[in-house]
Amino acid sequence: MSRVYTRSLNKWLLLIFILTPLLVLSQGVYSIITSNAPQGSYVGAYFVDIDSGKTLVQYNEHTLFVPASLTKVVSTLVAWEVLGPQFTYTTTIYVPRGNISPTLKGNVVIKGNGDPSMSVDILKENLRRFVLDGVKEIDGNIVIDNSFFSKERWGVGWEWDYKNPSIDALILKENTNTFSPYDTDAVAINFGNNFRKVLNSYGIKVTGSVIVGKLSSSYREYIVMKSVPLKNLISVANKYSSNSYAEQILRTVGLRVYGYGSIYNSQKVLNDFVKKLFGEYYPFKINDACGLSTYNLLTPYMLAQTLVYAYKNYDGFNGFISTLATSGKEGTMEGRLKDITAYAKTGTLQKVSNIAGIMITKTGKRVAFCIMVNNFITPTYIVTAYHDEIIRYVWNNY
Repeated sequence: MSRVYTRSLNKWLLLIFILTPLLVLSQGVYSIITSNAPQGSYVGAYFVDIDSGKTLVQYNEHTLFVPASLTKVVSTLVAWEVLGPQFTYTTTIYVPRGNISPTLKGNVVIKGNGDPSMSVDILKENLRRFVLDGVKEIDGNIVIDNSFFSKERWGVGWEWDYKNPSIDALILKENTNTFSPYDTDAVAINFGNNFRKVLNSYGIKVTGSVIVGKLSSSYREYIVMKSVPLKNLISVANKYSSNSYAEQILRTVGLRVYGYGSIYNSQKVLNDFVKKLFGEYYPFKINDACGLSTYNLLTPYMLAQTLVYAYKNYDGFNGFISTLATSGKEGTMEGRLKDITAYAKTGTLQKVSNIAGIMITKTGKRVAFCIMVNNFITPTYIVTAYHDEIIRYVWNNY
């Protein structure tokens, strides 16, 4: 037997040795996907080894599906990249220049840039400053300056009978879902009314009204309220699938890049980011940040590879990936895959149940994955069990 032939044979044997486990894995997963697919459903799946780049599972991986809350993976990663994980929101209270005690003569102006975590309790804590400075009365209005954001209160393609969040530059997290999208000033007025109630609870009288207006140069900065870092806020959006947090955060991205927090500006940044990752002609459609829009269309390949990008570019499991829910421990993954180390985002709407994340397999390999199931008529818990069966098979066999 010649040396050339021996070397060639050895190469083929090595190739077979490498490919056989992947072939067995692929066939096993394919059998589960096709045999156990929920009745009436369309299914797509993609699994990839992060370190080697090997594709482990591919099934309709470039087919467009309604992503539901998997949209948050893309929208919050854009915010991480544009704003940075240490970015903090500021909500600022302005008062007239000069003495304000015991009567503040003029308006109190509040200006914000979309902090999704602002609450009544935070207002109570910070508005004590008026008491400490001896303010007994405000002879003027409470002015809400929400001009950093547009007056589009709902996202494009949201269904009217869902509990949709309202979007505004000044919002209180206690009641983000209580307003009509047609009442453009309702969110701001609600903020101002709660602001006034807190002042009244401290014995401070306000003679004027709550109005929407703009800050003028005759006012000085008085109280600055800062949020926790963006990393923490994105964790709320992803671990607990907060629609309000996701929408507020992406609108802030539009504000940062284009100077105005509108749906159009936010979508433009988002679309440019996706095109940077996947090229000008890769098919997708994103209309909002949170995934409530039924117009959104993404692919399993796109979502898994987005997570690969986040893992490789932002400190592995310690960076952006840490904002996803840990399997078996928290958020939307609390009751799922308890014996597997995985960080994942789920996405659920009517007839939609999806999951995407990164796991460490039984042998220690790091695998990014996405499973998307649309158009099923079975109960959602059956579909999530189907997800878990596929994930567990890869975890156990790779």
